[in-house]
Amino acid sequence: MYPTTATRIRSLVALYPLTAWLAAAFLLLHTLLRGVLIAQTWHAAQLTFPSAAAVLGTGLAFDLVTLALLLPAVLLLESALGTRRHPGRMRHGMVLAVAALIFFALGFGAMAEWFFWDEFGVRLNFIAVDYLVYTREVVGNIRESFPVGTLLGALAVATLALVWASRGWLQHAVKPAARRSTRIAVWLASAAVAVGLSAAWSMDARQGANEYQKELSANGLYSLAYAFGNNEIDYFDFYATRPQTAAAPVAALPRIVSVTPPKNVVIVTLESLSSSFMAHGGDTRGLTPNLDRLAGEGLFLANLHATGNRTVRGLEALSLAIPPLPGHSIIWRKHNRNLETLGAVLADHGYVNRFMYGGYARFDNMDAYFAGNHYQPIDRSQFPERHRGFGNIWGVADEHLYDYALEQMDRDAASGKPFLMHLMTTSNHTPFTFPEGRIDLPRGRPGAVKYSDYAVGRFIEMARAKPWFKDTVFVLVADHCASSKGRVSLPPENYHIPAIVYSPAHLTAHTDTRLASQIDLVPTVLDLLGLPEHTHFMGRSVLHAYPDAGRAFIATYQKLGYLTPDQLVVLSPGRKIEDWRLDAQQELATRVRQPDTLVARAIDAYQETARRARDGLLQHADLSRDLRMR
Repeated sequence: MYPTTATRIRSLVALYPLTAWLAAAFLLLHTLLRGVLIAQTWHAAQLTFPSAAAVLGTGLAFDLVTLALLLPAVLLLESALGTRRHPGRMRHGMVLAVAALIFFALGFGAMAEWFFWDEFGVRLNFIAVDYLVYTREVVGNIRESFPVGTLLGALAVATLALVWASRGWLQHAVKPAARRSTRIAVWLASAAVAVGLSAAWSMDARQGANEYQKELSANGLYSLAYAFGNNEIDYFDFYATRPQTAAAPVAALPRIVSVTPPKNVVIVTLESLSSSFMAHGGDTRGLTPNLDRLAGEGLFLANLHATGNRTVRGLEALSLAIPPLPGHSIIWRKHNRNLETLGAVLADHGYVNRFMYGGYARFDNMDAYFAGNHYQPIDRSQFPERHRGFGNIWGVADEHLYDYALEQMDRDAASGKPFLMHLMTTSNHTPFTFPEGRIDLPRGRPGAVKYSDYAVGRFIEMARAKPWFKDTVFVLVADHCASSKGRVSLPPENYHIPAIVYSPAHLTAHTDTRLASQIDLVPTVLDLLGLPEHTHFMGRSVLHAYPDAGRAFIATYQKLGYLTPDQLVVLSPGRKIEDWRLDAQQELATRVRQPDTLVARAIDAYQETARRARDGLLQHADLSRDLRMR
């Protein structure tokens, strides 16, 4: 009588005790983690008991696939630890130590996933990949935000207790019952299975009625590995394309602009400041009194949307003014020097351009990108001691950044040259710490928002006393929202950011409720300065009339959205297209029947961006020679 499948599995488990123990620990930990995340996200994910069961089932499949991909390495390790001879205490100790280290690593990964989910509402993904490059900031942020010692201590105690309780079983691994030929055959079979699954399985296997459910059904380690292998995505290979069409012209709208243009430009990029924090966005806690006041005194773009959910995307939009491409931002890519940035254009007109960051500008490749594109990058390492007051791992407090920027702008103005100062703040970021005595709220997200508002209000008031103030336009805008969590892949409300163009001598107070994009601010600045717009800038000045009802570009790492006031088109890899009608709350309501002209507009915009990037058409054409010859 032939042995059953269950009998074979029990035999294999007995032959590989360490591998079996670790496999059981892996499946148990990830199932428990998924259960905790399901409970935490039950209402937001619109879960029911049947849908939760489906998520658990798909999740188990993902866990088993991930485990199968890891098995060849674990089996090889167990074979190396075992011996047919008489093992001594050292080898017994090595088996227990290996089991403890791997289980501790699994537990640490589970904790990291929980904290990542709490912050981003997704499994480990490309954000985690990028953060792994900058271990100093990330590790420092974790240490300042959580009781790391207590958590790791508790995990260590649990690990030692579990290993000690399992020592009898684990120590069977030191003298394997399987013969060498059997071990080789099993390892070859596991490697073949791993190769087959790596080719056949993908993130498309996720199941769920919304993005929360799909993310819950995945495995964090698999998602992380997938992000590692898919960080460069060629638009033309994976996204819908069509013949290119010319963009519609725009008509001038001079009614809110004075005749005399300003001279200097100050862009303040506010970390993680969602529109929902402002009174204009419906918040009643009074977190942004200064921004709310400035919104009433300047050109307030009440319906502007960020291009992405990372700082690097915001900086790309506010310098290059192009829709986001799939994969890494241009700031991260090769051949990202001498591009047609706002700094490059202003340099042709004699401007002194600076990018100043409260943290270390090597983060997200800011220093290399801005240095290669006609800006002088300045970060906290270059701040004089008098401006290195309160700070955390991400950067100095915003007030210190602003104070040093004011000194730099005084020097630039004294030189007689116009200047561009682009500032990037850090205070509204975990661990949400700030100097005491500034506001009436404790450490935490609301306090960090209110402190950021305090600091920018103080900055504007100090700038108002400067002789160069009347000749300067200030652009106050967030880099992205505080959270991108949502039941859909591109929730429009989680890209809605505040933007204020402030120059009392040159702009009358005005609220513009038209839908606009973060990439529209660069053309708007050039329009205010009276300088010609350049063909590489794909945004459009908000000082002009629109040929449509307004549009915005919103994206994740792979999904590219084209948003209008009542519709959203989403382009995804595999040349997939989603076309949704939005309700009054800008939530997805019904599918739009194809064909649809808005889909063509979405494809045209993203395809043209990809074409320019691919063909080197984002490069800066040096106009300084032409200007000197005129």
